[in-house]
Amino acid sequence: MRNVKFSRRAMLRGLGYGTIFCSGLADNLYAQTVPRITRVAMFGYANGSHYQSEPTGGETSFVLKPHMAPLEAVRGDLLVFKNLTLARDPGNAHRSASFSVFGLGAKTSIDQEFAKFLKDTTPLASLEMAVGQTSGDGGVIPGLSQVDGRFVPSVTNPLAAYQRIADRISGGAPSSGSGMNTPSAAEQALLRRQSVLDFIKDDVRTFRGRLGPEEATKMDFYLESLRTLERDVGSSIPTESPSNSCTKPASPLLSKNTMMNDMPEHSRLYLDLMAMAFACNVTRVATMMWGGGENNEAVKFGDIDIPAWHSLSHGDPDGAPGQQLIRLQAYFAGEFRYFIEKLKSFSDGEFSLLDNTAAVLSTQNGSSQLGAAQNFAETDHPPQHAPFVVAGSCGGAWKTGRLLDAGGRNHNDLYLSIAKAIGMNVTSVGRAAWCRGPLIT
Repeated sequence: MRNVKFSRRAMLRGLGYGTIFCSGLADNLYAQTVPRITRVAMFGYANGSHYQSEPTGGETSFVLKPHMAPLEAVRGDLLVFKNLTLARDPGNAHRSASFSVFGLGAKTSIDQEFAKFLKDTTPLASLEMAVGQTSGDGGVIPGLSQVDGRFVPSVTNPLAAYQRIADRISGGAPSSGSGMNTPSAAEQALLRRQSVLDFIKDDVRTFRGRLGPEEATKMDFYLESLRTLERDVGSSIPTESPSNSCTKPASPLLSKNTMMNDMPEHSRLYLDLMAMAFACNVTRVATMMWGGGENNEAVKFGDIDIPAWHSLSHGDPDGAPGQQLIRLQAYFAGEFRYFIEKLKSFSDGEFSLLDNTAAVLSTQNGSSQLGAAQNFAETDHPPQHAPFVVAGSCGGAWKTGRLLDAGGRNHNDLYLSIAKAIGMNVTSVGRAAWCRGPLIT
């Protein structure tokens, strides 16, 4: 059977456009707004951050410190937080934070809860990626995602990341929206094996109640004929559409496991693949671990010269170690900006892909002490004042371009806001005792 593509005009003609019945139903059918498909990306980097990284200023007039300076170019797309606590259980700061940064005090991490909620909407429930070698008392972990208390193995080289999504790009349903050149709302319903009539069942029921017995019988026969037609043509509607945004990327040539010093060469390959996985609706949930656990690799590229990352994170934050940590934190901010700008360049209906995404950048640990003059503790990473940035409005759920004061609340409340934005009907996420309510309003 040939491929069939419904247009509004053809659908209205088939329904008998011009009659009282069809004009009312058609107006209600096409007045339905196609739901915006939301995505969540989560990035966590190891070993904490510099304690002076929080922006200053007011809600919309905030000033980014050098730690986050690369994000200045996209400040209007951001929510930046201060006074936010990265809650964790007692014990080794690196180990406990590895469990809680995405785990939020529960055995299954929040990204996997998102994936479970959205699992029937994409070919791949979630995409997990990881960079670097974890070690020491912080624990050797393969990524930051967990299911039932066990860390999920993550993709650790660019070729493996490509192979995870490439074969699903041609077979998965593309994102919704005219900007992605996808089927109309009516065709999307057929692709999901739903009836267009299900969208207007209330109108049908109301109108049928006004008909006499003979006319009602004819209407029932007519509607059943439409359902039969949908079943017959549903399997022949193309599941792919040409799109300037959804394009199968070329396979990367790099197949080695990525260490921290490989970041300049590898990092944006991962970010491009993550963005394309979102654009092609291969998955709606993706995570990246930069470092992870306790990472003591040498990090030496650009103006960064760190002989041992973990050891440096416990050095004097007001001295040379602190300056190196600031530079590394700024590097991660720059990579996050690259991902933001990539999503902004992709159309997703009348919006950009970033508009329909919540992308989170956070440290995997608390700040790097409180300063040499402020109770400097060489053996800990205080969980208070952990840097968190959210890019995108997750389908218009909130207004960006703001600095928000969390007032000491836990990071669970940030993710609770995202959970509600993607449609989850929950009052807490992770450990309930760590929640007070949605943080983003």
